[in-house]
Amino acid sequence: MKRVIYGILLVVLLGVFSYSAYRIGDYLYQKHRSQTVVNEAAQYVTVTKGGAVGTGELDDQVEVNFEDLWRINEDVVAWLYGPDSRFNYPVVQGSDNDYYLYRLLDGTWNNNGSLFLDWRSSPDFSDGNSIIYGHHMKTGDMFGTLVKYKDQSYYDSHPFLYLTTPTQKYRVDLFAGCVVEDDAEIYQSMSVSDSLLESYRSRSTFRPAEEISTDGPILTLSTCSYEFDDARYVVLGVLVPLEDGES
Repeated sequence: MKRVIYGILLVVLLGVFSYSAYRIGDYLYQKHRSQTVVNEAAQYVTVTKGGAVGTGELDDQVEVNFEDLWRINEDVVAWLYGPDSRFNYPVVQGSDNDYYLYRLLDGTWNNNGSLFLDWRSSPDFSDGNSIIYGHHMKTGDMFGTLVKYKDQSYYDSHPFLYLTTPTQKYRVDLFAGCVVEDDAEIYQSMSVSDSLLESYRSRSTFRPAEEISTDGPILTLSTCSYEFDDARYVVLGVLVPLEDGES
């Protein structure tokens, strides 16, 4: 009888081990595949470094060959880049907010998904509020590092990002980061009221050294957070148009 019990336990343990090994292998493969696809796309992006944060020198120059990116996927609408950070990704836009949640740039299914623009947003980012979503990956991929803006010191070193579209380059001056519910007002419309922006400023996880004007179009970056069920963390920035060589 004991031999039978030991045999059953051995089978169970082997099953648990095999399943765990499969899950780990699948996780590592999906991570590798995601990085490979992003790296292949990044070959069409050239970044010329400007001055360090706070020096007042030239902005980084981000050149994107959208013609070649469109040969991979015609849904590419922008490239998001952050100096000295993990942000260096294409931004796509589908016909809904589900397709790219678990699909890479090449359309293959993957837990990492892609950074994607809300389907309601104008692809040229001309709305009062444009929303980009990305997964909070534990590896730091996609928007896994967005939550670092909960720390003032991280913001101080990374107070802006760059967004490049086929027709315009922007510096994204970040002015607020907040934990919100998944149905928060910021998600409800492609425009935002001054009162909502002020409320986000007042409870932001970071504070800019100087007040940032929010007269221009707003870019909202959104990812999951875990303070409560269905929590989200959003970082808001104003889109400041740049010209080549503009400081």
